[in-house]
Amino acid sequence: MQDISLHLLDIIENSVRAKARNIWLTILIRHSDNLLRITVKDDGSGMDYDTLQAAQNPFYTTKTERIKKVGLGIPLFKENAERCDGNFQIDSIIGKGTTITANFTYDHIDRMPLGSITDTILTSIMGHAQTDIHLDLLNQKPDTDDLEFKFSTALVKKELGDIPLTYPDVITFLIEMLNEGINNTEMEEN
Repeated sequence: MQDISLHLLDIIENSVRAKARNIWLTILIRHSDNLLRITVKDDGSGMDYDTLQAAQNPFYTTKTERIKKVGLGIPLFKENAERCDGNFQIDSIIGKGTTITANFTYDHIDRMPLGSITDTILTSIMGHAQTDIHLDLLNQKPDTDDLEFKFSTALVKKELGDIPLTYPDVITFLIEMLNEGINNTEMEEN
């Protein structure tokens, strides 16, 4: 994968397949610790211990529609975090959901760029409007106020009433809202 946002898209798809009704995505940059932390939490079906261990193996997948039985999403995400002097943790409870946390050394030369968080969130919304996506961006810079942006499709749906998230004017609004939040938190990388 070329950037972290593509990893996130894959993890979100896993959560949807696990019947998650809510997916919480947190991106934290803490400059004082040279840390980029990505957390994806869902309220899906969860995994037992054996499945949790197998999910980190590139030759394991629960996807039945594939000809080749490999699941590279989680193992590659883990490898990319560890390659940047970071770490990776996955926790899951049957019936409660799964939490994945990947820590990266922020300025490590091998750290992938964040990529387009807007595209990842929008793709997830368009493909799975029934699942609520909650996004929290936090950029903690030294000697300045923290930059934070929170977004939730649950709140947007509440405001829209019967208007679907896939309505063209709503899509335009969501793009503008996400881009503004990403710009205001200075998460966009060049």
